[in-house]
Amino acid sequence: MTDIEPTMLERAWAVLTRPRAKELAAFPLEVICHAEPCRVAIDGTGARHLLVPAGDEAVSADPRPTVLGTVIRKLRFGGPAITYVDVSCAESDLFPEFDEVVTDVLEAVADARRPAAAAVDAITRWRRLFRSSLLRGLSRQAKLGLFAELTVLMSLVEADPRFPVDAWRGPLNEPHDFEAAVRCLEVKGLSAASDSIIVHGLEQLNTHGGRPLDLILLRVVEGPDGRTLSDLVEQLRGAVASRADLRARLSAAGWSELPDRSDLDTFAIEEVRRIVVGPDTPRVVPSSLVTGSLPDGVKGLGYQVDLAALLPFSAGASLGEIAEEAVR
Repeated sequence: MTDIEPTMLERAWAVLTRPRAKELAAFPLEVICHAEPCRVAIDGTGARHLLVPAGDEAVSADPRPTVLGTVIRKLRFGGPAITYVDVSCAESDLFPEFDEVVTDVLEAVADARRPAAAAVDAITRWRRLFRSSLLRGLSRQAKLGLFAELTVLMSLVEADPRFPVDAWRGPLNEPHDFEAAVRCLEVKGLSAASDSIIVHGLEQLNTHGGRPLDLILLRVVEGPDGRTLSDLVEQLRGAVASRADLRARLSAAGWSELPDRSDLDTFAIEEVRRIVVGPDTPRVVPSSLVTGSLPDGVKGLGYQVDLAALLPFSAGASLGEIAEEAVR
């Protein structure tokens, strides 16, 4: 099997721009099938494509709509038209995942006797995986955490209708959930049984940019009098300045509408506690370490902090007050 270097794809996407006069702008890769290079490409809408030469192989593609479109078609790049297996992704929020698909398909075809068939098989596996993931949806705990973040986002938008949705950074796995104008907010959704929080990395409870950091602890309970995520999303759609940004962040968070499945999990915020993070707050940050960073080879630091250790530094607060201070 041939190892596909991520830098190869990064270089390819970096030089491609949306075409105007032609159907696809393509970049040849180092993987050769049927004496022709595989290519990545961008079309006029910005969708990304992987093109695998099919030669004289008799292959077919599943035409059903999905996040991974697949067609067999002839294309010309400076020579005679040849047949390609064309797999595409139009969802920009899924481009990182599409890179994984591209890498897997290229590795599958690199040493295959029938590379086009190998490409179709690999794509079929990925389409099945994406479909399964969408059908499963978010776990109960993930829903609880997302409900907490969306509730805070709603409060920020109510405090300032122009609050930019792209300041919601949690779905992008950045250190803080919200990067507001004058404060950063890190939101932790707690279930009724939670007795600790999980902190991801050295920066999650670290301040930056000269702005204070609020750690917001939301006790989220389930019950018939609560609201569903769908209810909250619908309210946000009518309130945010950019529905497109909201849609992008929700997709990155793993939430999607499933019209054929009822959203039955209902939540409510039972308690709000606020901690203005300071030197005495129980945490691990770069300054806690002798060298200021993790030792070589140590990655993905995560740790738990007992609520009993945090609560002495906390105070009851309303989300409205927290939001007002963050945007003013």
